[in-house]
Amino acid sequence: MKKIIYMIVVALMATTYSYSQCACCAGAGTGAANGDYNNGILTLNKNQFVIETYTDFRNINQNLPPVTEVTDEEAPLTSMLIQSLGVRYGVTKSITVSALLPYVFLHTDTGNDNGIGDLILLGTFNVYNKNNFSLALQAGIELPTGIQKDAAFDNTTVVVGSGSYDPMAGIIAAKRLGKFTLQGNALYKHTFNGFQGNYYGSIAIQNLSLSYRIKGQNAFCALLNDDETDKPKQTASNFGWGIFGGYYGEWVDMIKEDGETDHDSGYYMGFATFGNNISYKSWSFPLTVSLPVIQNMNGEQNTGGFRLRIGIIKSFR
Repeated sequence: MKKIIYMIVVALMATTYSYSQCACCAGAGTGAANGDYNNGILTLNKNQFVIETYTDFRNINQNLPPVTEVTDEEAPLTSMLIQSLGVRYGVTKSITVSALLPYVFLHTDTGNDNGIGDLILLGTFNVYNKNNFSLALQAGIELPTGIQKDAAFDNTTVVVGSGSYDPMAGIIAAKRLGKFTLQGNALYKHTFNGFQGNYYGSIAIQNLSLSYRIKGQNAFCALLNDDETDKPKQTASNFGWGIFGGYYGEWVDMIKEDGETDHDSGYYMGFATFGNNISYKSWSFPLTVSLPVIQNMNGEQNTGGFRLRIGIIKSFR
């Protein structure tokens, strides 16, 4: 069987990427979740509808000898670009449902390729909201809508997605302290055997960020607002601006093909993240830069480089 170049898209709370010697491992876990986009959305207000799109660029360090010819070996990725489109709807003030679909572009020294990823469906449930502290639980599933095809840059196969129905569960907590908001989340996605019975690695993520609201209010978040219902209303500003920084960590299990574990796959990586979010009326434009600070890669793999994410969010009431 041909070796597989693998790319999997995961859940709504975080973005996971692998950066290895071969594109098979370098693509493991590309996907990302709406909640890790630092857009401040926990749950929406009732009947609020949001459309969002994100462009994610991922640079990959070339620590190992490069491959410059088309062969039967897997070509290492030099970078990847993920374009995601998502929707969210506030069923109630405490329940938000969402969907996210990515399209992935792969870049190597011997050519490029692209393909649609797995569709992610997720529900966020607010279980506690008092004294400017909110706690929400998440549950969802990743559907195998991703494609499998011959690679355009080598003689292997590209798989965008896991080929299996994969459940996800997570938790989000947020505490507002004046203009500051401390937010943390964790997510686990259990991956079952997918394409050709192969296992492409379960994923766990952690994220902690501190944001500061320079001007305006959060136009989307329903949580953290209940304590202000009895306060005098202030004149709303059309313009909002916030900055944030924090830490993002991700663990990806080693993949298994034809019953054999690939010891040059799987990792734990940690990133320092910072950025800002500018909003105007019902529009929001988050920007996030992530720099690697921890890289524990299994076996021989290229390490991860910087990440850049730009988003556009539009709210409808």
